[in-house]
Amino acid sequence: MRNIENIFNKILPIVELALIDKVNEQGNIPRKGRKPKFSDVKVITLCLSAEFLSIDSENRLFDLLAESQFFRRLG
Repeated sequence: MRNIENIFNKILPIVELALIDKVNEQGNIPRKGRKPKFSDVKVITLCLSAEFLSIDSENRLFDLLAESQFFRRLG
């Protein structure tokens, strides 16, 4: 179960449900400006997934995401 993709996919519906009244239909907190490529809900879920895996380094997290090509599929 140390696969970040599996953990992300299990946590995502929980975060979406918890933030349903705070975010718009794209999963972003409403604000002015350009639409981000990566939704706020996905950023929160990715952070929680990294914490679950005890990944303390952002560099390690991005290396792991690059290895799995998961980051490209999320955007």
